[in-house]
Amino acid sequence: MTTRSKTALKIVQPGTEQLEELENVIKQASASEVAPLVQRLGTHRDRIDLAIKELESERFDLLSRRDLIRRQAEAVEKGLQMHLDDIEATLALYERGINSVPLPENT
Repeated sequence: MTTRSKTALKIVQPGTEQLEELENVIKQASASEVAPLVQRLGTHRDRIDLAIKELESERFDLLSRRDLIRRQAEAVEKGLQMHLDDIEATLALYERGINSVPLPENT
């Protein structure tokens, strides 16, 4: 047959000197572990912030370039349209006959 034994847990109250010593040990241990963790997190945060700023700068640069290229394309299109209009006007002159235009009189 099995017998069950009951165990009672006792809470041991250390003396105030031992309690203060334990608190100091815990504080030192947590401080030594937390400081590098906080430093690493700060470093990662700084890297992320730097990457975000670089991406925003690159985005602004690309938007500026896009706008410049758009303006240049519009200027080229306008220039080509002016040349096409000039060619069409010259072609219309030839089609009507350049000789049909009266010559200026010499006075």
